[in-house]
Amino acid sequence: MKRSFCLLLLCLGLCYVSNAQNKAVIDSLNKIISSKTAKDTTYIKALNDLAWLYSKTDSAKAMGYALGAKNAAMKKQYVTGLAEAYKSIGHVNSYKNHTALAIQNFNISNDYYTKLNNKREIGGNYNNMGTAYKLVGNLNDALVYFLKAEKIHRGINDLEALGADLNNIGTVYNDLGDLNKAIDYYLQATRITEKGKIPRNNAQTFINIGNILRLQKNYKEGVLYYDKAIKILIDFNDQLNLGIAYINYANIYIDQSAYDKAIHLIDQSVIAFTKANFKRGLQVCYNNLGALYIRQEKYKEAVPILEKSIKIAEESKNFAGLALVQQNIAFSYTKMGAFKQAEEWFDKAEAAALKYNKADVGTFAEIYNHRSSLDSAIGDFKRAFFSRDRYRLIKDSLLNEKLSKQINELNTKYQTEKKQNQISLLSTQNQIQGLQLNKSKLEILNKNLILDKNNLQINTQSLLLERNRSELNQKKSETIVKEQKIKLLNTENEIQKLELLKRNITIIIIAAILFFSILIGFLFYNKYKLKQEARLQGEVIKQQDLSTRAVLNAEENERKRISGELHDGLGQLFSAVKMNLSALTENVDFKDKHGEEMFHKTMSLVDESCKEVRLISHQMAPNVLLKSGLTAAVRDFISKIDARKLKINLETFGLQNRLDQNIETVLYRVIQETVNNVIKHSGANVLDIQLTKDEEGINVMIEDNGKGFDTSSLEKFEGIGLKNIKSRVGYLKGSVDFSSNLGSGTLVAIHIPL
Repeated sequence: MKRSFCLLLLCLGLCYVSNAQNKAVIDSLNKIISSKTAKDTTYIKALNDLAWLYSKTDSAKAMGYALGAKNAAMKKQYVTGLAEAYKSIGHVNSYKNHTALAIQNFNISNDYYTKLNNKREIGGNYNNMGTAYKLVGNLNDALVYFLKAEKIHRGINDLEALGADLNNIGTVYNDLGDLNKAIDYYLQATRITEKGKIPRNNAQTFINIGNILRLQKNYKEGVLYYDKAIKILIDFNDQLNLGIAYINYANIYIDQSAYDKAIHLIDQSVIAFTKANFKRGLQVCYNNLGALYIRQEKYKEAVPILEKSIKIAEESKNFAGLALVQQNIAFSYTKMGAFKQAEEWFDKAEAAALKYNKADVGTFAEIYNHRSSLDSAIGDFKRAFFSRDRYRLIKDSLLNEKLSKQINELNTKYQTEKKQNQISLLSTQNQIQGLQLNKSKLEILNKNLILDKNNLQINTQSLLLERNRSELNQKKSETIVKEQKIKLLNTENEIQKLELLKRNITIIIIAAILFFSILIGFLFYNKYKLKQEARLQGEVIKQQDLSTRAVLNAEENERKRISGELHDGLGQLFSAVKMNLSALTENVDFKDKHGEEMFHKTMSLVDESCKEVRLISHQMAPNVLLKSGLTAAVRDFISKIDARKLKINLETFGLQNRLDQNIETVLYRVIQETVNNVIKHSGANVLDIQLTKDEEGINVMIEDNGKGFDTSSLEKFEGIGLKNIKSRVGYLKGSVDFSSNLGSGTLVAIHIPL
């Protein structure tokens, strides 16, 4: 069974601008858009050029570049950029069969080209509008716009664009069936391109002439024109149009059933379209290859090739012709006897036709024609008649539509040639009357066919009723036998179930005992392991506490020893020096006043040294801490600090009773270290210290109004002093927090649990 091969040119007419994609050009344009800004007209032009290059091969990319160019040109009010952007948007919609949107954008583009007085591009857009209408089969409107384009380009003597226009007009007349006019326009296009020395554009014209020669079954001449076109396209490395040439060329051998040669040419087309990244072309190639295998009854080989065509259609979002590919797959499964898959694919094909090919009744005719074959094969005669009836009605409507078109065309010719040729008028009227008569005969024939169909349906239903009765009686007898067998089998099954249940219960009991034994053993082992780990952890903590306590005790003892040495040793020596110097003053006669001043300064230094040694001795081992407790010791410590440089406020709550000696010692040292840090580093003049004791523990708050520091970088400021503070508080299982910001002072919060 033959398949539709009318998609081979993809309905693309020749455009007066070359559409070949060049990777080097694309790379160059991508560099421009990556280095320029939206304010640069070069950037906008690069976006439009990329949109044009991708318009046939990747509609998503093309639309993205076109919209980007439009937005950028709109901001800059760049008229040329806007005209080109709307033209690119029109191209994308045209190749996606969104004709109304395509025409709308081409008209907007022409509004901008009119402002620029660019007649060449205005004519080019009329050419594009003609292509948009031709893609959806609206040949009359396509011809109107191609003729408009021809008139403009002929007026400005643009030979390249004019050649494209003439070629496109020829393709319309070809599709309308007026082959003589088509050949005439193709030859005009050839002469124009030769005159303008544009041999490349002749390739498309030679392809179109080859198509007409094929329709006339002049295969020998057709081959010569296809070979001419292929040679030109290879010389110019135009892979996209080379693929179109090969797929057209293949039809000559398809018509002659030379399928091996046709497949070879379609394979060449696949190679060319792959290089050009023309996905729509690849989609058509795989459909045609699959259809050729179907013609050779190689249904199993046809299915995966047809599925490739569907995959490409879904990836490129181009669903034109999708329903025909799906029904080809359904037909293949029907012939292979895979009726379920065939039914699924027919449903998909009908859904796709409804969604994407509503106006293409020929697609529905193909689907219903082949669907009736499937329904007959599976015994669904009612559905088969339904599908066949829908196919016949569509065919009849197509025939009537064709007759109506012929009548309309003849009427048009009659009106235009009435005054010039009376003989032609009479002939035309006779033809119209004959066609109308044929139409009336066809309507009568249709009514007779409907009556025959109704009679056939009645007879078929009677036969089906008799067959159903016979089958029902046979099924009743089979049901009785099956019921007896089922009862016997049920009895045997019950016995087997009881035995199996008994065995399963025994296994479950044994397994449960084993499981609980293992579980209890594991729990005992785990409990023992946790006890050992807890005991070990306790010993480690105990040893750490002992070690820390020993270190702090050793530190305090060493402080006391050093304090004693300073007080009893160095302090006594300074006192003796002071006493001896005082005794000398009575026996020494100073030579001048300067010597006497130096002596008194020396005495003052010795006196200051005595006081300093005594102060250090008391700070290292304050007796007041041992005698009077933490509060008294802290008050004693801060009383020795010059209030003019640093005013210290001390508040205590709940410390009437003495604390543990270790806690008092640690807290005293921490407060002492913190105050020293404030004096050395903060630049503060006010310091608040608060000591409180409650049920939870002891809290110490030390806050100054100094310059503060960044606590997020605390490690930069963490010297020996801060480390000592943390280690001492940690020894008491307490916590210490530092809160500070640059320029807002520092707060040290200490908590010791009791």
